[in-house]
Amino acid sequence: MINVVICGAAGRMGKENIIVFNDAKEIAIVGAVEAHNSNYIGQDAGHVAGLEGLGVTITSKIEDVIQRADVIVDFTAPEATLKTLKTARIHGKGMVIGTTGFTKDHIEIIKKNGETIPILLSPNMSSGVNILIYLARRAAELLGKDYEVEILEIHHNRKKDAPSGTALQLGDEIAQAREISLNTVGSFSRHGIIGERKKSEIGFSSIRLSDVVGEHTIMFGGPGERIELSHKSSSRKNYSNGALRAVKFIAEKKVGFFTMKDVLGIS
Repeated sequence: MINVVICGAAGRMGKENIIVFNDAKEIAIVGAVEAHNSNYIGQDAGHVAGLEGLGVTITSKIEDVIQRADVIVDFTAPEATLKTLKTARIHGKGMVIGTTGFTKDHIEIIKKNGETIPILLSPNMSSGVNILIYLARRAAELLGKDYEVEILEIHHNRKKDAPSGTALQLGDEIAQAREISLNTVGSFSRHGIIGERKKSEIGFSSIRLSDVVGEHTIMFGGPGERIELSHKSSSRKNYSNGALRAVKFIAEKKVGFFTMKDVLGIS
């Protein structure tokens, strides 16, 4: 049995994680954490997720429940995740991190902590999305630098960061395949008289609309043709199913920094 603490338990992903993890026979939810000002503090995590009571009370302090955990699952915000990571390192607990919006410095901190505890970080836990990322890189390698690239992502109107972490990861993988830096070729804003498109650009477009769970499309445009690779999520369950696979993977590790590529065997 793998004992799991869920951070961000009352959030959209937190509640979906509770539902999916509760159905997994090899998983026990032993703790649930929310921000100190959350209205859900003191409530049963199962009730908050729309289930029967789990006997797990939502707390504002990871320290209250971390000793029970084998793995901590965190889908919150960058600063909150980094604070939890510090506590996880002190107590020697593994983490599965699905938080988005990290800076490059944040990611380096997370990777550094992988020298002490096992950590899996992925801006998107969906198996399908991670296979899309693999296919996008392979397509970039095969098509070469003559094909122009645009990345379109659509998310719900409450998402705070743009472009999405997944879109940035797609762009980074394509840039690496072309042996260039996304910092150099990424185009994130177009307005007014911008001149002709540079061949090497990787363009990003972000749409925020209603309750869209998440959609990503990569377009490769060449002379007389366009190739599109797309993934569309109809619910958050696919993210939670991926997080469940990640938890099982991390539970078997003693130390190291990993991504969903490692889980799927497509590193």
